[in-house]
Amino acid sequence: MNYKRHYNLLIEKAKQRTTDLYTERHHIVPRCLGGTDDKDNLVALTPEEHYVAHQLLVKMHPENKSLVYAAIMMIPASSSHTYRSNKMYGWLRRKYRSVCKQRVGDKNGSFGRRWYHDPNTHQNGKFSEDEIPKGWVLGRVPKYQDRFCKRCSVKVDTAPSNLAKKVYCHDCKKQERKERAKSAEKYDYDLIKKIYQEHKLGKVGYYTLAQKYDINKWSIYDYIGRYKKDLEKEFGV
Repeated sequence: MNYKRHYNLLIEKAKQRTTDLYTERHHIVPRCLGGTDDKDNLVALTPEEHYVAHQLLVKMHPENKSLVYAAIMMIPASSSHTYRSNKMYGWLRRKYRSVCKQRVGDKNGSFGRRWYHDPNTHQNGKFSEDEIPKGWVLGRVPKYQDRFCKRCSVKVDTAPSNLAKKVYCHDCKKQERKERAKSAEKYDYDLIKKIYQEHKLGKVGYYTLAQKYDINKWSIYDYIGRYKKDLEKEFGV
């Protein structure tokens, strides 16, 4: 396949159109190949086109590691995302693996460098011994940082990776869970009571009610079995 021809056709098509859709900026000649940020070296591509363009660049320049890294970074790593195409993803991951295998010893960008962090700002980075910023200490992040329970203000030790989250002390965490469980139980019962009433008094099927209230049909059976005595007592059915 003539990858260069397909790449050029994709770029020319994008240059000649106008669109209101979301687009991403793409360097026609990648910077790792000498491309610049000049306007005539930039083009607006849709996310799908951008992904294809980077795959074509890898095919055109298979020995260029920077292009492989750029293409692999466009693929989401989280399990909550769906990959654009399993076949496309597969060949690119295999290419990336072969490139990574070559990064050994001084060919690895992290060779001879270790993680350091600033105890005050929690910034971190990898440095060789002669590059360590003043005041920074060994380690990626400090082990613990003092924080306080959001309910009782008692001091709580927690890892810095959880700094964005609200924290509770041990006792308050247990109490919070009890309150949430109690609230959920009340909500569950109110909903099941409504469904049970419509089923028994209105003669509506559970499958129809499951769709109406966006709940799994088998969950309805489970909840009704759990609250059966209360429901029969309340409705006398």
